[in-house]
Amino acid sequence: MPFSLSELTIYPIKSIQGIHLQHSHVDLDGLRGDRRYMLVKPDGQFISGREYPTLTLIRATQTANGIWTLSHPKASDSLTLDESLFSCIYLSVTVWDDTVAGQKTHNQADAWFSELLDKPIQLVFFGEASRRQTHRRPNAPVTFADGYPFLLTTQASLDDLNKTSKMHIEMAQFRPNLVVQGNEAFAEDSWKRIRIGSVEFENVKPCVRCIFTTLNPATAESVGKGEPLKTLGKFRLLDNQEGITFGINMVAVTTGEIQLGDSVEILEYQEADHYIDRR
Repeated sequence: MPFSLSELTIYPIKSIQGIHLQHSHVDLDGLRGDRRYMLVKPDGQFISGREYPTLTLIRATQTANGIWTLSHPKASDSLTLDESLFSCIYLSVTVWDDTVAGQKTHNQADAWFSELLDKPIQLVFFGEASRRQTHRRPNAPVTFADGYPFLLTTQASLDDLNKTSKMHIEMAQFRPNLVVQGNEAFAEDSWKRIRIGSVEFENVKPCVRCIFTTLNPATAESVGKGEPLKTLGKFRLLDNQEGITFGINMVAVTTGEIQLGDSVEILEYQEADHYIDRR
């Protein structure tokens, strides 16, 4: 069976619920609309679902003119985000080791999130004056994603994980942008350059996974038994002990439109990292 794109997902605000798309425009800094917003503490340090799992329950919907509406089961009302009304002020915010100029949105957004989390929180936007580059590809831009603009996983790799995991694992726990089907399990480790539809991507590194993957995206609660990290640790621990991996971090070489069902062509292979299967 030929390889094809089976899922396409964006996360408008870092750590909120994903939005599954039928098609999307690929920009160099990510899928259009992906992780352009981020929540920060008063000192500018970013927050995520790792510390605040309830963020994963926030739903976002977008109108035809680009206005977002946010809702949460515990919020008494919804929040509307209209870029045309945002402040012209930029704040210095921190994403891991990177300092970025984040555009202040508006006081209503800050109040909505502060009430939801019961802490002083600000919402910032990756605006026209915001700049950030990836570490291993200094010429490649990225918005507020953890490190790279695209995360790719494959259905075969998830199926292989679920053969031995004590808990059923959903793909949403890994929060990918791109999911490919039709390949053998973990074949993506050896993909150096690929083409999805007419857009080319380059594999930068395996994606090291964290405790965020242990959350059930539908409930914001732990799936239990330390999964999927416990099982992944038995066969997806890098030899150099860098961490437990699932999926690959990618950058775009070209831009354009992609859609579900697009063919995925492997343009160039590489030697895959070595893993020992201890299952």
